[in-house]
Amino acid sequence: MVHIAADLPQFLQRRELAAYEQRLARTGYAYGVDLRRAAWLAGSMLGDPLMRSVDRRWSRTVQALEDEAVLPQRKAPPLPLLEELATLITMLRAPLPTVRMLRPEVAGQWPAITPLSTTKGAIHWLVIDRDRLMAMPDDERSFVLASALGHLQCEHGPIFAAHLMGHLGGGLRSVRTLMRAWARVAVFSADRAGLLAVRSLDAALRAVEHDDADSVPWMPRRPSLDLRRQALEDFDRSQLMVRRRVLSDPDGGGWTLSPPGAEEDRGSLARRVRGALDRMGRVGDKLEGFEAGPREREARDEAEAVAKARAEAAEAVAAAREAEAEAEREAESSSRGPGPKASAEPSSPEPPPIDEEQAKRLRQALSDAWSLARCDARLTRRLRLL
Repeated sequence: MVHIAADLPQFLQRRELAAYEQRLARTGYAYGVDLRRAAWLAGSMLGDPLMRSVDRRWSRTVQALEDEAVLPQRKAPPLPLLEELATLITMLRAPLPTVRMLRPEVAGQWPAITPLSTTKGAIHWLVIDRDRLMAMPDDERSFVLASALGHLQCEHGPIFAAHLMGHLGGGLRSVRTLMRAWARVAVFSADRAGLLAVRSLDAALRAVEHDDADSVPWMPRRPSLDLRRQALEDFDRSQLMVRRRVLSDPDGGGWTLSPPGAEEDRGSLARRVRGALDRMGRVGDKLEGFEAGPREREARDEAEAVAKARAEAAEAVAAAREAEAEAEREAESSSRGPGPKASAEPSSPEPPPIDEEQAKRLRQALSDAWSLARCDARLTRRLRLL
């Protein structure tokens, strides 16, 4: 007999909430056309069967990689690389990937870092060339790592996996033709994630030049280097980049990509709590005055309904508390907000308010900054997608 762990529902709920938060976070920086095309590819009658073929062939592809391309899983990447990756995952609220290292004899046939995944965010991989990554300058390495995480967060992993499977199976030309519309715009969202990581436009442009030269025949064709440069220059003037530079610490830390709609999310959790409590009240009204006898089975059903309603209420309350605790932790960690934040515990000191000079600089920078929609519109015109 197989026993399901008692905390499995809570684990699945936390995983759902994390995936939802990641989807919200990517809307703060990703190219809108890219997100809409990815959503269509994942949910349309034409695109869904095409992407499901990636899921069906994933196990065979992994076995082929284990036999020919990647080192055994017990070979872990260097600790500094993992620490840098963990910092970027926290900053972007990106999914947590499995990191596999390439064998030295086949590393030349791969990019320095390759994001692979199945559909619906089930499995995420980063296949890396350790030697090339560790030989990069710090800014360039941060850029390529964040770009790869951006690909995974924006659900581009199946596109790269499809190209890899086409290369291994001999059908690369047809895959490249079918995926051209999606692969063409995917790189712009990833470049934005890289710029968020390094904060410096000059460092990002240097990394893009090196990334453009680091191409292999089976990977999707990238847009021209001029288009990528212009897109990064536009995004560098966005309000998000202004906040990234002004509100982060001198070393780049202390800043996290906050998903929009946090207040709406907490309001939704509160509505779930109220709904569960209302259902409990209705079931309780039905049970009032109920006598045992020939209707014992119905009584048992009603009792089970009460227990289920209570469980739903408890889960909703726990989720609401978790969301509130997360919001409080973010408020405490960001001491440069518009004013002092309420502390989670009465005994802890309140964070210092933002200084007037920094507040003035932030207001001035935001007044001159561009919205994300303006950056998207300029890029869309350059790509002639209208």
